[in-house]
Amino acid sequence: MCDIFRVNCPGCGEEKGPITTHPGTVGIHCSCGITATVDIGAQEIDEWWEREN
Repeated sequence: MCDIFRVNCPGCGEEKGPITTHPGTVGIHCSCGITATVDIGAQEIDEWWEREN
């Protein structure tokens, strides 16, 4: 069975999800211009950066 969780965008704080745990890397792309990778094991943002327009 998979776990489902949510993370907050490190740019604007908006809640992103649901995120379902599975092997591989999960990324979020927020409308505020932030892209982030999610650490599934820790259920938190792993690395994030501001996208260039």
